[in-house]
Amino acid sequence: MTMSALWAGNVKEAAIRPRVFVNPGHGGHDSNDRPCPFANDAAGKTVEYYESNSNLAKGDALCEILRHKGYDVVTSRVKNTTADDLPLFQFLWGGATLPLYEIVALAANSGADIFVALHSNATGVAKRMNFPLALYRGYTGSPKSVGSDELSAAILKYVRDNKMAQWSAPERAAGDYTFYNWGYGVGLGVLRYNKLPAMLLEGSFHDYIPERCRLLNADYCWHEAWEVSQGIDDYFKRGGRYKKSLIAGVVADSGKKRSYSGAKFGRDEYQPVSGIEVVLKDYKGKKVASYTTDRLDNGVFIFRNLDPGIYHLEVPSWPLPEPIEVIVQAGINSYAEIIY
Repeated sequence: MTMSALWAGNVKEAAIRPRVFVNPGHGGHDSNDRPCPFANDAAGKTVEYYESNSNLAKGDALCEILRHKGYDVVTSRVKNTTADDLPLFQFLWGGATLPLYEIVALAANSGADIFVALHSNATGVAKRMNFPLALYRGYTGSPKSVGSDELSAAILKYVRDNKMAQWSAPERAAGDYTFYNWGYGVGLGVLRYNKLPAMLLEGSFHDYIPERCRLLNADYCWHEAWEVSQGIDDYFKRGGRYKKSLIAGVVADSGKKRSYSGAKFGRDEYQPVSGIEVVLKDYKGKKVASYTTDRLDNGVFIFRNLDPGIYHLEVPSWPLPEPIEVIVQAGINSYAEIIY
């Protein structure tokens, strides 16, 4: 019996191997990909940002993580070309044009138990914001597909706890009929004909410049995928199966102000430190790993696949008064800020 069949009885059993359909949004560096080139201070040049790039980085990472955790996974794209931009496909059904139908059809025919679309958002206006948003089909609190609101809440629980990001508002889960004032039955096309428990995650806002810099970092995108996987674990009641964890954080200089104009929330006022080595040691002082921050103005570092225990963070080229101690617990994300 498939997990989809079990949904009739609203049963989620951990012994069954769930199948997840992953949809990394957009594709092909086309106009609907909302290209956002910008002058990146640390890189010293104009850097291209395409949402499809970070969406695909998250999608690839999520597929890898879920397979490692014992899920079956199907994805809508593994490349980033115009041909991979499936929302451009138009399908005639009873005389009506159904945009985004191909993705929905792929998901329906894949045997998937849930559908997760990965995006980032943009305000499109001068006022900037940054918060995670999960959308499902229907009105808020009344999803068209049973379990979609539960899936959204499970994933948001982890995404909101990302302490590398700086949020300007609380996370939000909503029905797309409620969130968008487009009229009854309109909402998001990728959810419109989707019969699976389905949600679209706007993991953050990429037109908030400090967040865009973080989204250029592949490990930052991996981290969001890891958080999504934890939410999926909870949804399928498979929590507690993974016995390792991670330490993630940022390095920033409180003596320097970020030069980008526009909104800056919390620690994002400070200049991230690029090209600096962060060393991870165990409680005995033995080096476990090191991470050098990239030169894309985000200061992100991450250490993955750590056993539970007490760890210390050090920065050899910029000595701290004392090492930063971090306690790692199985399956619980740990964070540390290194602020000078």
